[in-house]
Amino acid sequence: MLKQAILYEEQLKRKYIEASCDDYFKFYFSSSCREFSLKIHDNDYWTIQMVSVDKNDNIIGFISVDMNNDSKVAKYFGIINFTKKLNIIFAMDVIRFIRDLRDRHGASKFEFTAFVGGSAEKMYQEFIKKHGGRVVGTYKNSTKLVDGKYYDSRMFEIMREDMNF
Repeated sequence: MLKQAILYEEQLKRKYIEASCDDYFKFYFSSSCREFSLKIHDNDYWTIQMVSVDKNDNIIGFISVDMNNDSKVAKYFGIINFTKKLNIIFAMDVIRFIRDLRDRHGASKFEFTAFVGGSAEKMYQEFIKKHGGRVVGTYKNSTKLVDGKYYDSRMFEIMREDMNF
């Protein structure tokens, strides 16, 4: 179930710090250093932040996006599944989040990036194949991650009119 992140601020910050210390999440943080802080915004004018919670009200994942309220472009997605495995509740919440951006916030376009070889890149490839969208391009050796290696990143986009869900 999706809920406003600010309602879970302390629990979320703890999970975020734990994830930043875990090399499994290196692709999420997209940096060569550990990131230990998470700013929870007190409004959703530019950044929309939600948590996915299970039936016991425990955080499964965190979803955020910057939304330009003039162009209605949703970009800089942050989607992290803290469970480290396929989780149907979280997957459905991600779809709900995107639908809400489209239907409630009027998003006209979605832009998202993932590192080649990371689990998000595979998920995004499947997502655009199933729901519309395209690969915009690949940036070679775009970022050095915490493991000291350089990774390519791939940019995706979905236009509102191309969405088929």
